[in-house]
Amino acid sequence: MEIINIDNGNFSLNAEMVIYANKEFAEVNSFDIDKTTNDMGNGYEWIYFKNIKIGSFYFFLNVCFFKNKTKMIIFSFSESQVENPSWDNWNENEQITNKINFEDWLNKSIGSKRKFNWGEISSNYDSKGGGASVTINYQ
Repeated sequence: MEIINIDNGNFSLNAEMVIYANKEFAEVNSFDIDKTTNDMGNGYEWIYFKNIKIGSFYFFLNVCFFKNKTKMIIFSFSESQVENPSWDNWNENEQITNKINFEDWLNKSIGSKRKFNWGEISSNYDSKGGGASVTINYQ
């Protein structure tokens, strides 16, 4: 299954659950999977999904909305479920390796192009936040 459609930026959790640029908060929030939400009180809202099985990976998604429309997806994935992430288990080298693995995954999934007419995709390591992720920014 194609997770990221490079023609339009759609992110598919499965055939019925697709997130795309400007999709409304209520539509994504209606997905019948484990999630939490956070209204920042300034026009930004977030939906957080954890351990979504897509193919052989378990995905963690943070979906950002501004004024009720999807603007960004930040995600990471692993080969096994993560029940209770903890700073006690954090390892910088592991996160740097994750960033490299995410970049390899992007290359295999979508190729080397990262900027599109609908937005851009990047793999990142945030040394202050302590984690690696993939970010889809919609225009």
